Amino acid sequence: DTLQDSKHLGFSGRDDQQQWLGGVGPTTSSRGLAGADVVVGCREITVQDIRNACVSSKTYRAYKGSLASISKWIRASKGESGSQYFTADGEIDVGVFTARDFESFLLEKRKTVSVATLSGYRSAIKDLYRRREVPLPIAYEKSMATFFSGLKRMEATRLQSGSPKESGKDPLPFSLYRELCKATIIRDDGGFAHMFLTTQWNLMCRSESVQTLCTEHLSWHDDSIGCIMHKSKTNQEGTGPKDPRHMYGNVFSPDTCWITALALYLACRPTQAPGPLFPGSEQKARFGSALRKLIADQKHRNHYGTHSIRNGVATFACSGCTGGPSIASVCLRVGWSLGGVQDRYIRYETAGDQFLGRVVAGLPLNRPQFASLPPHFKDNDDPAVGACVQAKYPELQKVSGLRDILKLCVASLVKHSSYFRAELPSTPPLLTTPLFRNKEMMANLSANMVTCESPWMTPTGIPPLVELYKQLEGVQQSIDNLPPVLLDGMSTFIEKKGVAAGNITRDLLEATIESLLERAGLAHVRHTVPSAQVPGDTTTAAHYYGGKFHMLPESFEFPKVGAHAAWHLWWFGDQARGYPPLRRIGAHDLPRDLMRKTYSNWRNLMQRICEAALQGGCQITVDMSEQVAEKCLE
Repeated sequence: DTLQDSKHLGFSGRDDQQQWLGGVGPTTSSRGLAGADVVVGCREITVQDIRNACVSSKTYRAYKGSLASISKWIRASKGESGSQYFTADGEIDVGVFTARDFESFLLEKRKTVSVATLSGYRSAIKDLYRRREVPLPIAYEKSMATFFSGLKRMEATRLQSGSPKESGKDPLPFSLYRELCKATIIRDDGGFAHMFLTTQWNLMCRSESVQTLCTEHLSWHDDSIGCIMHKSKTNQEGTGPKDPRHMYGNVFSPDTCWITALALYLACRPTQAPGPLFPGSEQKARFGSALRKLIADQKHRNHYGTHSIRNGVATFACSGCTGGPSIASVCLRVGWSLGGVQDRYIRYETAGDQFLGRVVAGLPLNRPQFASLPPHFKDNDDPAVGACVQAKYPELQKVSGLRDILKLCVASLVKHSSYFRAELPSTPPLLTTPLFRNKEMMANLSANMVTCESPWMTPTGIPPLVELYKQLEGVQQSIDNLPPVLLDGMSTFIEKKGVAAGNITRDLLEATIESLLERAGLAHVRHTVPSAQVPGDTTTAAHYYGGKFHMLPESFEFPKVGAHAAWHLWWFGDQARGYPPLRRIGAHDLPRDLMRKTYSNWRNLMQRICEAALQGGCQITVDMSEQVAEKCLE
């Protein structure tokens, strides 16, 4: 009942509601004995299950649809004699359905579909031969090879003559990727679409691979996070190398930074357990639907899809600069074959993949900032950092291999806190977490954070040219600092010689030298450092509007959060936005009467949680700490 009542707190989606309440989404449906989706441990595995596992469920469904289209064509074109083309179980008889019949079918289908779609029918027939345990005739193979070679040539000729492209998606340019990142980060889905988009871009993989990622695939590598892909479309049997793909943060662009996306996504799901990173069914389809809606808002941009992301990032990595990553490192990360003996002799190299990871993260390749580090803490073992990680990610922090990754996530949230407050909607789950509600915690963590010179973190994946850029930047800084040094030295020299007592005064000399420096282009620019802000007191202010005093501001809205965040808001409020503990307010403090129903739902839910906690032996007091409140909620 308690979880059911949480629907009134503003959940907007089934999978998001299950995540924010710590649940697990619906499981993927099984398609029986066929395909590679047999779950080990559910039942006894048979030999036929293992044989069928060589074809995935998605491919099996595609083959089934292709064979159904062929069967429909046979019945329509062959008339009464069509029955001889089928076996007793209703499948196509490969002994009767010849290569000439298949060519006639393809010729008819060619009027409405592309060559790529026709290749799917060809694969379906091959799979039918395999399942019937009938060897593929040599004549059939040669006939199909010649037929499809001619189709591809004709299509190439048509495209060369200027005919419009009928199929396929264009590569996603980096400029549009950045626009999509800005649009997804403010979506009301708990950071799901933003996390999926940035993960597919940085890993340079297919959306199917992103959908199956697990927390066990992630590993910490100081300034980067590695992800091992055990299986992909080109490595179905998992025999390929198990090398990590390095993903980097971008401190200059929080909307495209993958570490920031991970921090936002997990912060909105504080009770997510280790396992699938995107739990639930058909998360790839969910992201595809969100991506289509976002692209539909962009005029004349309907020729992009989920596959455009992988093609786009590969294009961006290869074409951004002549001194960019090697084509070998790009192909190895994307999963493309190099062809011939190159696949045997050109191997993965950590430095090459790290360099590529920095490039696709959007770091400026031709500037010293390319070697920047992600936001992190000077003292990574600070108890305050560990306490914050434990409060924000109570389940994931139990896995020792994830703790350092979660510390990078907390540092990223602290670094970009002002960005989140300015860009996110007024009631996102992120801003209701303890980190954003507690100004003292935020200030303490900010004082311990660094983004440039680090006492323990060293940048990786840095090409030699970046060191030259850094040295040139140091030379430029020396030139910029020359005018005041020159001015002071000249003044001291003249004063020692007694010239200052004559007609040449110090002011005149300074003005003359500064004028000469301006003409030489070496004028000194003075930079003022803003003074540190003094945090204000934590007293809850009263708000006057509508002829009455209220404990809540007129702009107050009930945030769309789960029971976990609602419990903390009820007892401790939101110090950063000036909200008192919601248990202390009354219906008269609400800015609008329409909120009374929502307030009643919150109060009833909190009462049920308190009753359950008391029955479990917890001591609930008005002055309890957040740690005690957390234990009561558990």
